[in-house]
Amino acid sequence: MRLMILSVSVFFLIAAVPSWGSDEPFTVPLWSDVVPGPSSNKEELIRDLPVSDNSKATRNRHIVGVTKPTMSVYLPGEPRSDCPAVLILPGGGFNILVMDREGHEVARWLNKHGIAGIVVKYRLPDLAAKMYVHNTSLPDVLRAMRVARSNAESWRIDPNRIGVTGFSAGGYLTAAIGTLFDGGNPNSDDPTERESSRPDFIAPIYPLVSLGPLADSREMLLDRMLGPNPSPELRSQYSPEERVTENTPPTFLVHASDDQLNAEHSIAFYLALKRAHVPVEMHVYSQGGHGFGIRQRGLPVSSWADRWLEWMRAQEFIGTN
Repeated sequence: MRLMILSVSVFFLIAAVPSWGSDEPFTVPLWSDVVPGPSSNKEELIRDLPVSDNSKATRNRHIVGVTKPTMSVYLPGEPRSDCPAVLILPGGGFNILVMDREGHEVARWLNKHGIAGIVVKYRLPDLAAKMYVHNTSLPDVLRAMRVARSNAESWRIDPNRIGVTGFSAGGYLTAAIGTLFDGGNPNSDDPTERESSRPDFIAPIYPLVSLGPLADSREMLLDRMLGPNPSPELRSQYSPEERVTENTPPTFLVHASDDQLNAEHSIAFYLALKRAHVPVEMHVYSQGGHGFGIRQRGLPVSSWADRWLEWMRAQEFIGTN
């Protein structure tokens, strides 16, 4: 029995060892002990669905019932001490996580450009357990930034060049972490909790942003985010465009005009950033719909990631090579 326990421990140690330039990530838990907040009895399931968007992608996995949040870390090429990194927050309406199109594919693309990609599998709401975005998903994302910073030395990433991107619901969390971050708790017994949760830059892609009038037609989504019948004060507290300050990180925004999730969400955030004199760039494409991710589909919107790369270079978050 003792030998078996030792073998299991060694396995987990090996699984968490950083691997540079690998197509497969290593995975670490977000929380080292008990996951805080309310808990769910749901079972985590992976649905491997067909690819139906005429792209060359080979996987289309959706995850439901997430109760144990993790980070899948892709490190590019040869190890170096100043590698920029981006946390990636998949979308899915806070009902599922679209793990390939809005997660792992993005991480591999970042790796090709010398950037570490870190896919965050965050908890999803469970209304019966009173698990909502504001007390479950958002704490996971804030924790993910702290975990990345606390591991910067061993992962050889630059703790001062860690950004966040997210898609749709993940885009909301991206805007939220850019406006609801904190400097860490210097008195915490957990060294990770002493780290700042502020991203160095953010890129919300076709995001939900406003929980005010723009979201009034999305009652079920608001229930998952804030609980039933959220007060105007709670909606305001978690509407990123109302929380922007001069300390909000530089921001890159992308939306399509024909998106069913109105581009006015991105526009409202853009205007709030401009008023606060935060560096911001926004691209609104005429076609693209919702959920295009990073895949090539023969439309101009498919070039958005190249524009993001140019912006990151111009802002000096990545090198010019």
